[in-house]
This record gives sequence, C-alpha cells and structure tokens, in this order.
Amino acid sequence: MDIGYSGVWYTWERGNIPETNIRERLNRGLANDKRLNLFPLGNIHHLPYSTSDHCPLLINSDKVSRFSGDRNFHFEVWWTMEDSFESTLKEIWESSTESIMDKLKEVQIGLSKWANTVKGKKGEIRQQLTKELECLMKEDRADETLAKIIDTNIHLNMKIEKDEVYWEQRARVNWLKSGDRNTAYLHNCATARRCANIISKLSLDDGREIHNTSGIHEEAKLYFENLFNTNGIANPKEILEGIDTSISTEMNDALLIPFSEDEAPGLDGFLVIFFQKYWHIVGSEVLGFSLGVLNDGKAVDSANMTNIVLIPKVQNLTSMVNFRPISLCSVLYKLTAKTIANRIQNVMDSCIDQVQSAFVPGRLISNNILLAYEILHTFKQKRIGKKGYMAVKLEMSKVYDRVEWNFIKEVMNKMGFARKWIDLIMKCITSVSYIVLINGSKGRIFNPYRGLRQGDPLSPFLFLICSEGLSALMRTAKKNGLIRGARTSRRGPAISHLLFADDCMMFGEATEKGVQVLKNLLQIYEICLGQCVNFGKSAIFYSTNTTEESKVAVGREMGVRSLSSPEKYLGLPNMVGRRKKEVFQNLVDRIVSQIESWSSRLLSQGGKEVFIKSVLQAIPTYAMSCFLFPRVLCEKIESVLARFWWQKGPGRRGIHWCQWKFLCRPKDEGGLGFRRMAQFNISLLAKQGWRLLNFPNSLILIFYMHGWGIRVLIYGVVFEQQKGTLEQGLLWKVGTGLNISISYDNWIPDYVNGRLSTSFVNLQCDKVANLICSNERVWNKELIENTFPAYVAESILRIPLSMEPHEDFLAWSGGSTGVFSVRSSYKLLQQMDPTAYALHNIYGDFYKKLWKIEVPSKMKIFIWKLSWNYIASKVNMFNRRLVNSRFCPRCGGDGETLNHIFRECPVSAEVWQMLTEVNATGFTNTEFSDWLTMVMGSLSLEKSRTFGIALWSIWGDKNYRIHEKTAYQAQRLLDLSTDLEGIRINNTKNQSVCRKWKNPPSRSLKINFDGAFDGRRKLSATGVVVRDSNGNILLSSAEIHKGVHTPFAAEALACRQATQIALNMQEKVESLRREEGFYLVHRVPDFAEDQARRDSVRELDRRKWRAWRRRKGIPTDTK
Repeated sequence: MDIGYSGVWYTWERGNIPETNIRERLNRGLANDKRLNLFPLGNIHHLPYSTSDHCPLLINSDKVSRFSGDRNFHFEVWWTMEDSFESTLKEIWESSTESIMDKLKEVQIGLSKWANTVKGKKGEIRQQLTKELECLMKEDRADETLAKIIDTNIHLNMKIEKDEVYWEQRARVNWLKSGDRNTAYLHNCATARRCANIISKLSLDDGREIHNTSGIHEEAKLYFENLFNTNGIANPKEILEGIDTSISTEMNDALLIPFSEDEAPGLDGFLVIFFQKYWHIVGSEVLGFSLGVLNDGKAVDSANMTNIVLIPKVQNLTSMVNFRPISLCSVLYKLTAKTIANRIQNVMDSCIDQVQSAFVPGRLISNNILLAYEILHTFKQKRIGKKGYMAVKLEMSKVYDRVEWNFIKEVMNKMGFARKWIDLIMKCITSVSYIVLINGSKGRIFNPYRGLRQGDPLSPFLFLICSEGLSALMRTAKKNGLIRGARTSRRGPAISHLLFADDCMMFGEATEKGVQVLKNLLQIYEICLGQCVNFGKSAIFYSTNTTEESKVAVGREMGVRSLSSPEKYLGLPNMVGRRKKEVFQNLVDRIVSQIESWSSRLLSQGGKEVFIKSVLQAIPTYAMSCFLFPRVLCEKIESVLARFWWQKGPGRRGIHWCQWKFLCRPKDEGGLGFRRMAQFNISLLAKQGWRLLNFPNSLILIFYMHGWGIRVLIYGVVFEQQKGTLEQGLLWKVGTGLNISISYDNWIPDYVNGRLSTSFVNLQCDKVANLICSNERVWNKELIENTFPAYVAESILRIPLSMEPHEDFLAWSGGSTGVFSVRSSYKLLQQMDPTAYALHNIYGDFYKKLWKIEVPSKMKIFIWKLSWNYIASKVNMFNRRLVNSRFCPRCGGDGETLNHIFRECPVSAEVWQMLTEVNATGFTNTEFSDWLTMVMGSLSLEKSRTFGIALWSIWGDKNYRIHEKTAYQAQRLLDLSTDLEGIRINNTKNQSVCRKWKNPPSRSLKINFDGAFDGRRKLSATGVVVRDSNGNILLSSAEIHKGVHTPFAAEALACRQATQIALNMQEKVESLRREEGFYLVHRVPDFAEDQARRDSVRELDRRKWRAWRRRKGIPTDTK
C-alpha cells in the first residue's frame, strides 16, 4: 500500500522553460500491514532539491506531532465489561449533590482516573494468564488441571474480547455486529480511519500553511465564527405570502400535549451502552432534566455545548472549505431534541410541499428520481415545438450552516405553529455553543448566530420548513404565470421544481425571461434565508428542440455550465436507455473495489458472510429500487460475490463447490441466505407498484395517472416484470363488496389462489356485495351455502365484516401484516422458482438447530459445508483432478472421504469413543450426511455445540498434519475441544431492557390489554385489566372469539374491548390517557390485514377522544 506523501506532489522535474517542463511522481513509499500498524501516521515528505532533479525523500514515522492539550472525554465500551465499573460509577454518581451537568463532569473525571488504573493492569493480567495457560498445558490431565485450564481460558477470552471491543469502537464498522472475532480487521480499519481523519496542516487563502495544532485550532475557530455570523435577513414578506397556514388547532393540541417519560427515544451520545446498561443509576435525573426543559421551560444551555469534528470530503485535504463539519451534541440535548422531533415529524406532511421528498413520513427518494427521469426523458424526446425547455440542477453551499434563525421563526409562525411550540424549538437552536475538535483535542469555545447542526435531531425538519420558502416562491410565480414548469403529457401536472433536502432541480422554458425569473426567485431566497447558490457547480440541460441561440443566451444569463446529457440526480443516472449494463457497470466496479480493499482479506468466513449481506449486496439496492436490471448484469454481480465467497485470499480463486442460487436458499432450507439479484430487483420494483396503489395522493401517482392511467401503469409495460408478483400476492379485503368480482378477483383468504375462476348462475350479479346483508353487516349465510361448495362457503363465512362499511381495498397476502414488504415478495418469488427444492423435515430441523448453536460463525459454516460435502477431502480433490492421491494423510487408508475423515479414521474413531456424552458411534450403516443429521438431531443444543467443536478439532488436526507436519493423539484433540468450549459469542450490543408495569398518574386509570391467537382452530382470547394509580385492579375482562384468522386481528379485538371499557368509564375518570387505545391502532400499517377489526377500534377511539375533549371544555367541532 502507498503510505502517502506531504510537500509538493512530484519527486522529479526536468525542463527550464514552460514548454519543455515535465514533472512526475516517480518515487513513492510502499508498506505492508505490519509496517502500517507500527507507524499508522507515517508518510514521506518531498524535500526541495538543489543539485539533483529528484526531490530528497524524508521518511516520517508520525506525520502529526502529539498534542498534549485538553483532550475530549471518550467513553470506552470495554469499561462496562470490568467488574468494578458499575460500583465505581454508582459511588461517583451518588456522592455528588450537584446539577446533572456537573455530575456528568465529575463522572468523566472519576472514570478517567479509574480507567487509567485498570488499563495499566490489563496488559499485565493478560500476560500472566497466558503464562499460566502455557504451564497448565504442559501438566498431566487430572480433573483439577482440566478445571484450571477451562477457568484460565474463560478469563483470557474475556481479555481478548475487551481488545476486540476496543478496536471495534474505533473502526466504526457498523455492519459487523456479531460473529467470529475479527480483531485484525477492526484494528486495520481503525488505523485507516485514523489516518484518513487526521489533520496535519491547513492551507490559508494567502498561500501560507499552518502545521502546529494550536494554530489550526485558531484558524478553524475563526472560520466557523465567520460562517455562523448572521448577515441579517431581508423582509421575507414575498416568501411568507406563498406559505399557507397548514397547522390546525388540533395539530397544535397534539404537539403541546405534556411530554411523558414514555416518549423518551433511544439514547445516544455519551455512549448508548452507558445509558442503557446503567439507566437504573442515572436514568431518573436524566429524564428529570429533559422533561423539565420540555414541560417546565427550563434552560437547555448547559446541555447544549456541541463539539464540531471535521470529516474530510476527499483525501489529503488542507482547506477548511473542503471539510464537512459534524456536530456531536450531548446526550441530554439529543434526548430532548429527539423527543420534539418525534412529534414534529407527524405534521410534516401537512405543511411541506409534495415536491420535497426528504424526511417526510410516507415519501421516498425514489419518487423524485422517477419524476426527474420521466421529465428529462421527455426533454430528450422533444424534437418539435417552438419553445425549448430546461432543467437546472442547483448546488447549494453550506446549506445547514447558513440558515438564519429569524427566518425559521417567521415561517413557522406563518404556518400556524403555536407560539409555545415555536419558543421551545427556538430555545433548542439558539442556545448552542461550539468547540472545534482537531485530532481529538479541544479548541476555544464560541457562540454562533445562525445555522443548523448536522447531528441535531431537529435539523432535518427545520431545514424542510426553511426550504418551503423556495417552494412558496415557485408556487406564487407559477400562479402569476411567470413560470410554467414542465409536463410529460398534455393533461399531466406541471412540475416547476423537485427537492430532496438541499438537492434542487428546477424546470422551465429555456428563454431569457424564464431564466431571469428563476434568478430573481433564487436571489430573494438567498437574501432571506442566508443561502448561497454555487453556480460554478450547478448545471443546465436543454430539451432537444431548444435552439443553439437560446442555449447561448440562457447559459450566459444563468452563469452555469451546459450539459449535452443530464448528469446523475440523487446518485442515479437520469438517462438509462437500453444499454443498462454499461450504465450500471459502476455498481459492479464498486463491489469489486470493496472486495479488493486491503481490509476485506482480513475477514474470517463468518465476517465474509456478514460483509456480503450487509455491504456488498446493499450497493446495488438503491438503483434496483428504481430500474429493472438486465439479467446479465444481475448474473455478473452474483459472479463477483460468488468468487469472493469461495476464494481463499487475494488472487486465490478457490473452488466453487456449488452454484450461487443454492447459496441463496434460506438458512433453514440448507442455504446461506444470500440474495438472487434478479428476484430481489423485481421485489424492489413491486414495492413501487404497491405504493402507487395505496398512496393515491402522492405526486408520483398523480403524475403517472395523467400519462397512462393507473391500470395501465400498474399492470402494463411500465411494471411488466413485477406484475406477476403483485397479482400472486394481492388479495381484496371486503368492505362494501361493490368493487370485487366474485369469480375473477382474489378475495377468499383460505382458497387456492384466492380466485374462483367460474361463474354462478343463481347470483343476480357478480359482485361480493350481493352476498352481504347490508342492513345488518353480516354474510347472507343461506345464499352462500346454497351457491358455493361447502369448503368455499366455509372460507367465505370466516371473512370478518366491519361494523361500518368501508371501501374495498387490496392487501398483501404474502405477510402477516397485510402490507407489502420486499422480504415477503422475495420469499414468494423464491417459492415460485421452478428450480427450488424442498428439504425433508429431518434436514430442515437439522439446519434450524445448526444456526442456533453458540459457536463462532466460521464453525457453523464449516458444519454447513460438511452437510453438503463442500469440503476439500482427498477424494473430492482427486475427482476434480487437483491432487494425484486419494490416500488419507493420517492413517494412509485408501479413499479419504468425509466418512473416513470424521468416522472411520482411527484417530477420529477414538475421539468419539472417548467423547461419551455425544453418541456419535451409533447410526453405523448410514451415509455421512445422514449420520451428521441424525447425530445432531438426537442431541440438545449444548451437546450439539460440543459435537460441532469436536468436528472442527478433527478437521483442524487433519490440516495440521498436512501443513504443519504435526500430529495429535485423540486425547489432545479432546483437550483442544475443551479449550474451544470456553469460547462463547458475547454480543455486547444487545442489552436486555427490564420492563415492568408502571403506575399511572394520580386520579388516572391505566388499561392494559392483550390477545392470544390459535391459528389451528381460528380462535382468539382477549384480556383487559383496569388499575388505578395505586395499582388496585378495578375491572378485568376476558373473552373468546371465533373466526379469527391472524394474530393482528386478535390484538385488534383486545384493543377494541379495552377502548370500549375506557369509553364506558370516562365519566368516572379525571383524565383518560389517550395513548392506551390510540397506540395499537396507529402503530400498525395503514393497510393491515384486518381492516374490519381496525376500523371498529378507530371508531371507538374517536368517540373516546371526543369525550375527553368535552371533559376538558374543548368544543368537539374544533378542527
């Protein structure tokens, strides 16, 4: 690997006049992993030359001088693994009577002292344990010695685990959650990350360079003080006139309901594990501080100190402009701000224009991509017409950092937000103070006067509110006829602009007048909001019919570069055409680049599995959600992944023991759960079709409907590839029944394919409504039983009907929720695959147990390979003509099959005879795969673990004999297995949270409910209990329900029962906690499997909410 350089970019120069001058970097330094680990920050400095045409090279072992100033406190996850940590924390916390911020400072000081003491002993203890283990391994195997070996192994493994956690925290490899130990991989990732983020110098505008850390600190402070200094805003009257008052009184009521401790979001900042694991020590005071800010108007200044870290956008940056500032907010502030953000996001859809797709629930980035693609495709095809059109892609500079606080306040006020809510948000963003961190050390504190923080949970939503100013200007200009926007059909809507956060694309007529209008609107937006358009990076694209004269005039007036073909928009190409393989080749190149990176070769087999699933397969997902990939491209991606999976190292091809499609079977069915790219692509596109069916007010649907019509869109050529997926999985849910055909629509859940595909002469019409007694909202049992076969009639009568009629709608039958998911669609496609195979139950049970065993992932994958004979035995290698001999290297027997290696070879047979707790000597007359399956099936999980470790040890002994020329006896193999027994998978990230019933506030009641479901008999049981603030049971109820088909329906029935009880008791209760009945109804997806049950609950919930408003003196007709 090239270790990099500093100084001038070249090392050799020739030529004394410009015409003949040549400069090249001929000399460079290369280093292997070991050298990089020893000197992670080293580089080569190119010195000035005088007597030679080559620069002298100075090798630096450390390119940054150590800074001994004030360093930022850094919580270490491995601290929580020390026995004395909790008692130390509790002692520090409980001994202080200061405010919570002062307590946290005392905790930082106390834990730092404690950590220095522990860290000094950690290395000594590990060395001592290693020496003890070496001595014990030389002793005879008495019971006492074996017990000591196991105990020493456990303690040594704990020390190794702490080292892995240490490097994992620094590597920030979020995808590698659990599995084998990958300490070498994490160590190298941490080293590379540190080298990339280090700031060794800054270049100033006048050409000077700063190398010392204190000077860099001062320059960074001056830069951000200038950036966050307000210039004042112009009168935003013109913008505010275009903003509607969209926040209703009811919305403000919901926003201003007093915050409760149940609304606290997941914690992060000080470190997640600190607050999760030790919440019983610090939780009450943390919540008290946060609720004090939210409900009682307490100041948040003390918790609003923010560290700024600088992330380089590209390598070897030296200018402040090219660093991305990320704000590290305190955990107390994040707790408060996240709670506010959880509420404000619920009203975003009401006050943000539909052209904005970022951070608004229910809107996706793919909406903007598809809209832009259709518009630009229309531009490309437009060859006639007098007027040309243009698409302007704008680049904004430092958008978050330039937001004016007063503008946020003015826009929120115009939108109709309550004054109390505005004051709460303004308090959060105006009380901030900053400290810049350079290479881990702190600079001086300073205060900003504008800007939003990248890292503040509120910032995305507040920026959307600000960007609504631009949409307001565009709407007003469009209304006044100053701009027209772009259409793809005569009846379709005119789109003037598209926004995704700060990414903006504008459409309009390619005329000087049209450009002048756009520039004037942008100037108003810049002055009022403080934004700055970077015209140097912006670009413009014209429709084909635009004249050259118009292009020249528009380009000159706009001051941006012109494009012959549109660039990427939101990371995807705008012009795809038929040559999709070439267009998306960069995705294959990115996958190959990730595989060939220096770090991927350090992964274990278990790490490889996670790397493929979490990183490599995710690279094309974004593009696949919008475009149909050609099959040859999907196969190319699969080929690259398969080569990486089977290879033994860089440049070592490896044996492909099976086809990729077999690896893609689910783990319970004998595969490894990798993805078939073509099927996954179709499932992602089917998701788009589902969204178009179920979000009738979305801009993308309105846009498409005017172009083709909804049925042509969903079932026509646009989504032809996923048509079968949707048709197979969609099922009509009965409301009125007026829109469902009895014979030709899928509407019967338990019937094959859900469709009858035949007509019935004794029915007056072919609509399901004909089968319902509309007055009583029940099925016409007599008509159904006389018309349909008995098994069909029984299925129809089990379909529930809601108390109030609703429109028929389509639900997804592939999952339990009734909502389409890519996972369930992919599973359906796998089941439809004609090459799919079904495992016998005994083999399915074997694989289910295999993946539950508590051993490292590489051992599980090894056993999986054994089950399919994907192991390099001599016979397998001989059959592939890779070796010349079939003889066993241990005993010399002919034919080294798996059966011989693990059962017949004398060393292996002796191991099984001595390992009496595992009955592996039985099942004698069976093939190896059957023997493996039967033995595993007869053992408990714990004994299966011992069995798997023994298999691993036998295989390791065989390889040692070949490569290390060493041989172990059976007893030694058992000792190795015993050593491995001390290895357990410790996943420190999954911390269990203790949940217990909490008393409601004084003079309030709490209603708890639950439902149980019996799928075989289609029954459910519901239970409800009502308790007061002292925990006394006031009422309890239990019921049995017949004809229930899903767990969700059982829960919904319990919720309806609880809500009815709450409605009946509301006169006896001082206050009703709306969350109890409201939560289940609103947490389920909008198109859950049982609309009938959900509608009943919602109607009762609305009645309870109206009763609560009457009790509070709020008019029930208030909007």
